[in-house]
Amino acid sequence: MNISDSFLRRQLQNVLWIGGAAYGGKTTIADLLAEKHGFVAYHPEDLFHEHKEAASPQDHPALCAPFHGWEWYFGRPLEEYIKGIEDTGREQFQMAILDLVVMAARDTVVADVFFLDPELARALTHHSACVFLFAEEEVIREGFFEREDKRDLWELTETLQDPARTRQHCLDVTCALSARKRAAAEAAGLKVLVRDGHTDLTKTLAAVEKHFGLS
Repeated sequence: MNISDSFLRRQLQNVLWIGGAAYGGKTTIADLLAEKHGFVAYHPEDLFHEHKEAASPQDHPALCAPFHGWEWYFGRPLEEYIKGIEDTGREQFQMAILDLVVMAARDTVVADVFFLDPELARALTHHSACVFLFAEEEVIREGFFEREDKRDLWELTETLQDPARTRQHCLDVTCALSARKRAAAEAAGLKVLVRDGHTDLTKTLAAVEKHFGLS
């Protein structure tokens, strides 16, 4: 059964979408918007394990793919690593859409969706209800592992054979994926905000509010 984009667009008209990549400020801005305006923030990455448990090998081969250990996971070549992230993201997005249809029937939802594809964004919503947040590469590389939510990742890499090399590879993948998604969002004509080393959070929030017509 296929559900048309136009039907989903109507069901998701109460969703404000925040896409982008690592260290762009998606989660922070979504939470600030929700708190300030009485919206509900939705972070599907927090529901990864729940979505994975609901997945089936036939419909979600990436989510159900065998896990061969952390050395394998972080040691994959860059393109294979990125493909794994993208494939898993596309499958989880299907589940996120179901969540959002239910939530948007009763609330305005700010969806912080890392795996939001720019072309899908154009199909599912108006450009005025969607913004993509990114960070310059040097900002990602300097601050990625300093974040509190990356503490577990840092500690995990410390258990592997070559922690420094693993973290470098992880950053290479993160930066490459961010650059590709940013280029795709810009090519699609969607609103893109880019964080540099001097970006003020208050100004970013104000810019997002203005784009969403909230100020």
